[in-house]
Amino acid sequence: MSPPPSFESTSSSSSQESPAANSVLGMLASGLVVVLLWTGLFYLNEWLFSAVSLSSVINWVFLPAAIRMLAVMALGWVGVAGLFIGALLTTDIVMHSGWHDAIVIAGLSALGPFVAVRACTQWLGVSEDLSGLRPAQLVIFSLAGAVCNVVPHNIYFFFTGHMPDIFSGIVPMLVGDLLGTFVILYVTSLALKLLTARVFTSRS
Repeated sequence: MSPPPSFESTSSSSSQESPAANSVLGMLASGLVVVLLWTGLFYLNEWLFSAVSLSSVINWVFLPAAIRMLAVMALGWVGVAGLFIGALLTTDIVMHSGWHDAIVIAGLSALGPFVAVRACTQWLGVSEDLSGLRPAQLVIFSLAGAVCNVVPHNIYFFFTGHMPDIFSGIVPMLVGDLLGTFVILYVTSLALKLLTARVFTSRS
């Protein structure tokens, strides 16, 4: 007579699968947040700053730039994937040659900050989890992220005919990334201060 089925092994395997499933769901949710933040800031940027746009691919203020480094620093490859999808969704296919153009531009937007984070981590001797970052190091990370985004984009734009030369778009694009990052950080800081003050007032 065969022994009764063991429920212990079944429950054990279920308990082992549950954390893995939760981890996958967490990564998908994090990637989706990055996509939504990128697309939301992109269209907000078009609405607010279309008057200071240098061309269809370069703007003097670019709000989504703030998401690039933050997403990669916090989420690693999940952030890269979210940035790629967000940039792919917001690339204006009509203004470019087609899907090939859009995929390359989205790839540059996603991989640039990843390269910057890896380079700064090794150069500054920062731990892999980026704990203990000082304000001066954060500035270096931001500048490196802007450079790693601006230079490859301008090289690609030149060779695909979107820009007359490699150098004319570097300064406005660099300024746009830095200004966009500053605006988002300033608004976030102001919102946190107002929220903290409101909570403190309600408790007193």
